[in-house]
Amino acid sequence: MAKYQFKRIISVFLLITGMSLSSHLFAQDMRSLVQIYADIDKAFASRSGEAVSAVLKTNSDSPSYELVENYTLKKTRQLIIRNDLEFAKETSLALIDNNVENYDAIDLYSYIDKALVGEEQKKQAAEEKRQREQARLAALSEKTRQQIQQRGSYQTMNTTSGKAVYVSEQEQSYSPLLWAVKLGIANVMYQMVTEPDNYNSLKYGLSVGLDMFYPTENFVFGLEGLVNVHFLSLTGEQEFMISGSLIPKIAYSGINKHLFLRAGFAAYPTLSDDKETVRSISSFYTPAIGLGFENIDIGASKFGIHGDYYPGHFAHDDLKAAAEFGASILLPLNVHERTKVGIELGAGDVLFIKEEGIENRIKGIFAIGVGNVQK
Repeated sequence: MAKYQFKRIISVFLLITGMSLSSHLFAQDMRSLVQIYADIDKAFASRSGEAVSAVLKTNSDSPSYELVENYTLKKTRQLIIRNDLEFAKETSLALIDNNVENYDAIDLYSYIDKALVGEEQKKQAAEEKRQREQARLAALSEKTRQQIQQRGSYQTMNTTSGKAVYVSEQEQSYSPLLWAVKLGIANVMYQMVTEPDNYNSLKYGLSVGLDMFYPTENFVFGLEGLVNVHFLSLTGEQEFMISGSLIPKIAYSGINKHLFLRAGFAAYPTLSDDKETVRSISSFYTPAIGLGFENIDIGASKFGIHGDYYPGHFAHDDLKAAAEFGASILLPLNVHERTKVGIELGAGDVLFIKEEGIENRIKGIFAIGVGNVQK
């Protein structure tokens, strides 16, 4: 009986020792496999097929080599998903070089090779199509050039991008100059004078105006002219009043093509014989300097606003300051091939600050305008 118990103890001891040794060997093998995986990751990160092949060759005798191959195949398939076919071809070839019986790697290599051939054929077909289109356009351009030469009514012009284009004589006749002439058929002015006694009047008249803009590469040049004639006093004393201005202006496109510096001349001559009664200022002639936001497109309409300072008040003992403000919008009614007709609504205010009191001339203008159409 004692002998039987001794044998059982020996068997249990051997079993425990074997299990312990197996666990130790398994853990050691797992640590080795993790290191091999890390080496493969490093080789893939360096995008080197030779490095992948070296890792596989070094560990070809490992008992876990099949797992190493499967891990490499998995990473190769990920390359295919990312459409990195060239490097995927290198890694699958590395697997085959180290194990010619790895049929999964052989199938994968065959698939990648066919995909690369297909991509190359697509690229070649696209390049041939591009070359045919270039040849067609060149032939069409040559045919067009010959037709133009035969007709003799077209000329070559260079665009700002440096390309040459053909334009007809009719197209060439269009100018970048933008102009508009306006006839104010209703020009109403409310005049208010204060000190020593208040006086006001409402006057009716006509006006004629001109606006021009000429853009260049860096600047926009403009010219504004306006003449107002008020010949009918609806209230107050009968008085004939006239005023006019001529204002050249310029905008720098690098800042804002609609922001204009204005510098010109304005005149407000006095034609009344009864100045003491109406108390308008005496004849006033002055330079004008100011700023304006003009030639602004609002849909099909044109909008502008400006303010001018009149330094001519220094020549009048009874004036402390003078200025003029205005705004207008041009609404097109009918647009033809080269001209358009519309109405312009305008408002303005001329302010004279005197030693005693002020004189304020508020105007509202309804005008018919005719301008050109830019192509």
